[in-house]
Amino acid sequence: QEVVDTRPLGTLDDIFALQERDDLNVLFILIDTLRADRLGSYGHDRNTSPRIDALAESGVRFNRHLSQSSWTKCSMASMWTGLYPNRSRILLSRHGLPEAAVLPAEIFQDAGYRTTGIFRHGWVARNFGFSQGFELYMMPRPPREIVRQASGDPARLAASDGDVIRAATGFLRAHEMEQWFMYVHLLDIHQYTSDEASAIFGTSYSDIYDNAILTTDSLIGHLLDELDVRGLR
Repeated sequence: QEVVDTRPLGTLDDIFALQERDDLNVLFILIDTLRADRLGSYGHDRNTSPRIDALAESGVRFNRHLSQSSWTKCSMASMWTGLYPNRSRILLSRHGLPEAAVLPAEIFQDAGYRTTGIFRHGWVARNFGFSQGFELYMMPRPPREIVRQASGDPARLAASDGDVIRAATGFLRAHEMEQWFMYVHLLDIHQYTSDEASAIFGTSYSDIYDNAILTTDSLIGHLLDELDVRGLR
């Protein structure tokens, strides 16, 4: 379904003027293991990402961006600190960010923002130092009804990106009248997870990857719709 953005077009001057405003929130969505060349906004011929493409068309799209590592913990350390891996020193599984590192969440918190991080990837857990500056930093749990229906050990039942989005919308409802910074880290594409309704591209590994992107794109759409409903877009 085509997404129509009814907001007026902005200019480069409008972007620079954002620094003068004191009523802005910041939503940072990270999609783990997402290839740019599988998005329509980067030339993919399948309609895998209509909501992401709409964001790219109405915002600022970077044409070339390189991850600093193929490994989540190392690349996330570089993303949050602005340092190359040989400077961040996050190179091995036992490494973690030191308290001396200044992360964006700390800067936002010092400025009076409510800060929350919702993630599913263990490499960005608290014990590796990634929670610095976050008032709430959590891995979501599956809904109780799913846990009750699960066979075997329910403690092993993993959450999904849908649970991340549900937690994120709950945060919005609780803090919509305050200034906030929210980090949402999605993982379903990494796990080739999609819902049956969106499994339209085929059954090869490559097809399943595209199916997973479409599912994740729809979840992002739900979060954007929540922003629209609450007048926060």
